[in-house]
Amino acid sequence: MPQSATGPVPWRGHLHVWPDHWQVVGRLLPNDPHCHISASLLVGLEGEFLLQCDGRQRRTRAALVAPDVVQALDPLGGTLWVSQLDPDCPLWRRLMGRLDGDVSVDLPLPQHWPSPASGTDCSAMAHWLEAYVTRLEGVVTPLDERVAATCRQLRDTLPDRLDLAALASRVGLSGSRLSHLFRHDTGVSLRRFLLHLKLNRALACWQPAMTLSQLAVDAGFYDQPHLVRTAREMYDALPSAYVLAGGFEVCRCQSR
Repeated sequence: MPQSATGPVPWRGHLHVWPDHWQVVGRLLPNDPHCHISASLLVGLEGEFLLQCDGRQRRTRAALVAPDVVQALDPLGGTLWVSQLDPDCPLWRRLMGRLDGDVSVDLPLPQHWPSPASGTDCSAMAHWLEAYVTRLEGVVTPLDERVAATCRQLRDTLPDRLDLAALASRVGLSGSRLSHLFRHDTGVSLRRFLLHLKLNRALACWQPAMTLSQLAVDAGFYDQPHLVRTAREMYDALPSAYVLAGGFEVCRCQSR
C-alpha cells in the first residue's frame, strides 16, 4: 500500500458492522485501485481527501461511489467517516438516484458528523448515517422482489458454493435470467455478492486471538489464501492491516 502524500499516519479508529453495511470513523491507510461490491459513502472530517474512480482522480470532502467501481483513496492524513453500503441495503437504495447514471458524485457536507474521537456507539453512528441519507435521498429505487429474495437466501444460508440453479428455482426464474436480473438491479454478480457476504462474516467472526487460517474457515472461505486474495481484490487490504493489528475497535451492531 502506498503512503499518504503527507507521510505515514498511524491507522486507528472504530469499525461498526451491521448485517447489510458497515461504517468506520478513523485514520485509514491510502490504498491502490480495488473493486468491492458495496457502495461507498465517504466524508472527510478534517479536510479534503483524494478519490480516484475509474482512473480519474479528484479532491473532495464528501462523495458517493457506486458498487463494483474501481477506486482508490488517499485520506491525505485526515480522519474519514466511511460507510460501505451493500447493493441490497435500503440506505443505498435511497441514495443511488444521486448518481444519475455516473459512477461517482460529490456530495454536500453533512450538517452534523462524527468527531474524530466519536464512533464508539452503534446508535449514534446509525443516527448520523440516517440523518445524512435523509438529507441526500431522492427517489427510492426498490429491488425486484425476486432479487431481494435471493439476497435474503444468500444472507441466511451463506453457502460454500453458489448453486445458481437452486437459487433461480426458488424465485421461478432460469439461472441465466436470475443472473441478468441480479446484476441489473444490484450492479454486481451473484458470485461477487456471495464473496462479499463472506468477507462481512469474517469481520463479524473475528476475535483478537484468532489466526487468519481459523478466520478463513469460520467465514466460509476455502482457506487462508482465498480469504487474503478476496480481501486484497475488494479492499486492497489484508484483515491484519486493520483489525488484526489492533488499530481498530470492532463493534457488531444488530439494528439501525
